[in-house]
Amino acid sequence: MSIKDGIILAGGTGSRLLPLTNIMNKHLVPLGDKFIIDYPLSTLKNIGIENLTVVLGGAHFSQVVDHLKDGDHLGMNINYVYQDKPSGIAQAVNLCERFIPKNNNVRTPFVVLLGDNVFTSKVDFSSKYQANKAQIVLYKHKELNRFGVASICNEKITHLEEKPKVLDSKLDHYAITGCYMFDDRFFTFFKNTVPSARGEYEITDIIQQYHDQDSLDYTIYSGMWSDAGTHSSLKTLSSLI
Repeated sequence: MSIKDGIILAGGTGSRLLPLTNIMNKHLVPLGDKFIIDYPLSTLKNIGIENLTVVLGGAHFSQVVDHLKDGDHLGMNINYVYQDKPSGIAQAVNLCERFIPKNNNVRTPFVVLLGDNVFTSKVDFSSKYQANKAQIVLYKHKELNRFGVASICNEKITHLEEKPKVLDSKLDHYAITGCYMFDDRFFTFFKNTVPSARGEYEITDIIQQYHDQDSLDYTIYSGMWSDAGTHSSLKTLSSLI
């Protein structure tokens, strides 16, 4: 199975990276000899993405366009959409619907990746791909209370929980990273989604709807994964890189 379409989310205010983000977009903060956004771009290229939609937002968003341009130098075709308000990951993805092509009047599967997520090796959806199922990329993390968590028993996801305080020791628990594969149903599920208490359309609500229909699968990532959205994570990643 070959996935050619992807979305990278490069909005947000970058408040956790102040004062750097007073003068630059958070996705263009240097990390090693590249910018933060160059790492998720490499991840998508390694998956095989050729048609990319970049969601912009926050301060200095034009710097991202200046860096990526039309994508020709990356071997990609790049479109842009603008998220006027920080209304959540699910709403940002929904803005991209018109750029996901159709096959027999059904939109083809696509990959979504957060623009500050760093994966040190290839993310492979193909080995577990099943038609009519979404996939989430999971990671064995020591601080699960910081993330959305998928609990697994007998190789099946039993339930999903956002930043759990208590975990069942009889189950295996994994952090849900910022890399997902969805199909046409995403846009139907979004219509059934309402803003959370913090006023955002949560991606976990979309994932839960896939799970409720027994249409959610997962890939366990064995490399090193981290977000690069804080000074401490930048420091850690810089030393590893």
